[in-house]
Amino acid sequence: MQTSPARLLPIAVPGARGAFTQTAARSFFGQTCAALACNTASDAVAAVVEGRASHAVVPVENSISGVFDGVADALFVGDVSVVGEVVLPIRHALMAARGARLDDISVVTSHPASLAQCRDWIASWGLATRPSDDCAASAQKLAAEGDAALGVIGSRELGATYGLDILAEGLSDLPDNRTRFLVLGAVDADVESGWRNAVQIGPVQTPRTLKTLRIQFESLGASRVRVPFLGSDDGRRYVVEFDQRNGDGRSIADRACGTLPHRFLGTWSPSDRRAG
Repeated sequence: MQTSPARLLPIAVPGARGAFTQTAARSFFGQTCAALACNTASDAVAAVVEGRASHAVVPVENSISGVFDGVADALFVGDVSVVGEVVLPIRHALMAARGARLDDISVVTSHPASLAQCRDWIASWGLATRPSDDCAASAQKLAAEGDAALGVIGSRELGATYGLDILAEGLSDLPDNRTRFLVLGAVDADVESGWRNAVQIGPVQTPRTLKTLRIQFESLGASRVRVPFLGSDDGRRYVVEFDQRNGDGRSIADRACGTLPHRFLGTWSPSDRRAG
């Protein structure tokens, strides 16, 4: 069987080496998949559109902190399709420079979503917070600078990756902390049949449009309708997600949206299985 050239390309992920996005990519594509580290979700999508990556894996929502900012805008960067998803259990670790103790730490830094998932634990230790766009990059910087008063919250893998000491593990304000990631491919990527669907809509001229869209989807047989699911920073473009087990998600999206500008994003099975 001949290997597709696209499968030889890396998987684009937002975040430096050791980020949770790389763990999600390996769980879907296998432990040996190569990762292309990108600064943002938009950069990861652009890598797929430009042919520098075969797929992108981007975080969409967390069970504690909610949806991640910038995902809807990323999906408007270029034409990509949703081909799968990964739901990853999240357990954070507090990392510090070599030799630092927990009592030495006065400030913790991480992605705002990670800080929100550990808010109660951070408050219980009286620590200040410093949001960062990329907790993996923060870990890399801490390893280089060795600031004993600074801690980084992120995956345990970061400690091993950047030579940091682990001062606390299993951090999460709720026991069932998990993040859902979407797997994105080019518009002509092979897609298996499934029952979860997504569609982009917009620009939307008036908020009233969204009020009737859910009713239209449900009247056509869709379930678990999320209108809107993700919103762009300008408040005019959205991603709608819905389930439909009869295999006609695209038709339902076209009929529900009507003349509203929209693009069908794909159909997939909500599973954390490996890709082929």
